[in-house]
Amino acid sequence: MKRILLLAVVPFLLGCGLVFVNGPPSGWQEIQDVDALETRALTQPCTSSRTLVWVDAFMGVAWVANLFTYEQTPSSQYGYTLTDEIEVGLAKIGYGVMGLAAGIGAIVGLNKVNDCRAFTAHLLQERRGNEQAQASHEWLDELFPLRDLGVTAFDPVFGLPIKQGH
Repeated sequence: MKRILLLAVVPFLLGCGLVFVNGPPSGWQEIQDVDALETRALTQPCTSSRTLVWVDAFMGVAWVANLFTYEQTPSSQYGYTLTDEIEVGLAKIGYGVMGLAAGIGAIVGLNKVNDCRAFTAHLLQERRGNEQAQASHEWLDELFPLRDLGVTAFDPVFGLPIKQGH
């Protein structure tokens, strides 16, 4: 019973990179407008975590390891029968196919994650470029103007007379 339950659950761990990992929106490389890129990033979020890719990679390695370590105990006292050999062959084919599916899921998921990270880096670079072009030190003075106290801070340091009543 446990073996059947395990076999029913394990296939759901395969293909996480294909099913659950979202890549960036298509055509993002051609978009020059930062606002349009931000809108796409908000409406179509992508996956930048490699956790599901590692799940696929681990499961692929586990299935391939089972492929090479699978052994069947003889069902009769005379050794392996034709039925045993067929069962071993089918099990090894199944392990190989599951390992291949997990490997493909890991590769596709890794490509999506890398594209998402490139998209995010491009978006941040575009944002920073616009902020640096528009930013200056004067915004602080506009928000918090300094009062004129009638003295400057460096007058005592340089020995200049302090002027009262500016």
